Formats: sequence, C-alpha cells, structure tokens
Amino acid sequence: MSLTFIVGTGRCGSTMLSKALQGHPQVLSLSEFFAALRHRAFPAEPLDGQGFWELLRKPDPLLDAMMRAGARKPAWHGPSARRSSEVSGVPVIRHVTLPALSDDPDRLYEELAGELPHWPRRPIGDHYRDLFGWFTARFGRQVFVERSGASLLYVQRLRRMFPEARFVHLYRDGPDCALSMSRHYGFRLMLLPRAAARAANVPVRRLFQKHISELPADYQRFFRAEFSEESLMGVDLSLRDFGEFWSSMICNGVGELADTDHLDLCYEQLLADPRGELGTLASYLGVSADPGWIDRVSAGIDRFRSGTAQRLDPVSREELRTACAPGELALIDPTASTTMIRK
Repeated sequence: MSLTFIVGTGRCGSTMLSKALQGHPQVLSLSEFFAALRHRAFPAEPLDGQGFWELLRKPDPLLDAMMRAGARKPAWHGPSARRSSEVSGVPVIRHVTLPALSDDPDRLYEELAGELPHWPRRPIGDHYRDLFGWFTARFGRQVFVERSGASLLYVQRLRRMFPEARFVHLYRDGPDCALSMSRHYGFRLMLLPRAAARAANVPVRRLFQKHISELPADYQRFFRAEFSEESLMGVDLSLRDFGEFWSSMICNGVGELADTDHLDLCYEQLLADPRGELGTLASYLGVSADPGWIDRVSAGIDRFRSGTAQRLDPVSREELRTACAPGELALIDPTASTTMIRK
C-alpha cells in the first residue's frame, strides 16, 4: 500500500480534489481524518488497541458545537446527528470521515469497533498505518490518500511519523484563498484567539486559560464551545488576519516540503486544465489516468471559481495582497520561506 497525503492551507480546492479521488477505482481517499482529531492526533506515548479506538471515537465538543450551530458541510453528518438538536457526543470519526467513505457509516463504525480494540500496544504511527491499510483492503483499493484542511500546520509531524510517505501540495492564489477563509466558520474559529487576545489586550501567545475569564462574555462562549454561526461570523477578524495566517502556513509548509518527494499542484491550473492536471496527479500516485474518471471529474469542475479577491474594494484588496505577499514569494522561491520562518 502506497501512502500519500494531500496537504494545503485549506480553502485551496483540496475537498474538490479529495472527492475526485474518491471516484477513482484504485484510490482510497480519506477525508478530514487528522483535522477531525485535531490536537489529539499525535500522542507521544504508545497506545494499545483500546486506547487507539478511544482516540478515534471520543467526541469532540467543538465539532459538536459547530454542528449544533448549523455551521456544517453536507458531509458532516453521523448516524446519531441527523438533526442539529441531537448533535452531542458524536464519535469524532463519525462526523466526517466515515460518512465520506460509505453510505452505511453505522456498519463501518461497528466493524472498526470489533477490530481496533484488539490491536497491540505500539506507537501511534503504526496504528495509523494499519488503519489506513484496513480501509484500503476493506474497499478493495491499492493506493491510500489522506486529505485534511489546513494540513500544512502539521506537515512536519506527518513527515516524521511517515518517512515513507509522499505528499501532494495543493495551493491557491493567496488573496483568493485568504478571502475564502474569512468567510468560513472553521477558519474563523482557528483565528478566534487573535480577536480574543486583542479584546484582552494580551499577546496571542499569552492567551492561556488564566486569561479566558478576563475576556468579554461574547468571547468566553467560544472557548466553552457555546456559539451560533451568526456570532462566529461576527467576530472582529480582519482580512489581514487571514492573509497573514495563509502566508505563515505557506512559508512553513513549503520549507518543510522542499526536500521531500512531493508534487505541487496549483488550484487555478487545475481549474484551467483539469485533464492535464488530473493525469499528472494519477501518474504521481501510480494509478491509471482512466479516461472515464477524468471525464467525470472534469465535467464537475467549475472553471470560474477564481479571482474572487479582485472584486474587493481597492483598499481591502491591497490590504489582503500585502498580507499574502510573503506566502506568494515563498511559492515562487521556497528558499525564501526559510528566511521568513526565522524572522
């Protein structure tokens, strides 16, 4: 089984690419696996099978809160989460990952529950390898690909844990990508500490638990996973915040990937020439560039989903362009990212 990770900043077309690969008969495409696990994904200590299963099934209050708020993607559903009022205590792997793999996520969940707790104690990377192999065999595929939003944040950990893995870096025009982040509830939650730190008048790095009680009530509820989509979209975050966040991920990510076996894919080029880019991707993954698959995927691609930042007013457009400039430079010259990371 070959192992490949699609990495990017998020809002860069990776969901589209993941769905495209789900339709390839040789590829097992796993969605949002590490993103759903969040900070729990990389435990330092070895786990036995029961501990590994608990890691995958333990509910995440933040994901539940996002579902209750109505801030969810169509694929974000689980067997016990059919109505937003019911979303509480949903196993994390049932939010996104299993529904994207099967029309019967209940059955798939029960299969995992009967298998994983019996696995031996070992490092987390070995558990993941066997789990990925289990999925690949279960669905009769030959190649495994995982894709999570904002995965450039932890690409170093993926490299360390899976030295044999290859990477596909999908990137998008910086201002367009950052603008899309600014309109997405998940990324607004990720950047919420910036706004909270401003409200508390402390640096972001000092926004620990002891400061939460000092925040205005409107901010405290976010840290307690109590919010609505409307309140989340109303948080005081600027386009500059998102542009700087995009740049920081790109600078760190291209620096990490510079000496790895990886393929760079440009979102705008994928829109302009889906057949050529999908063929390149298939070749890199070691699977057939099946004409029927390419035809189906190409027919579903909206080629006019670029250039959105150009429609901003001149002041906002320039603010965003300036914030994204370091990342744009790093994409052109990866060696420049090393200098920016040290600053």
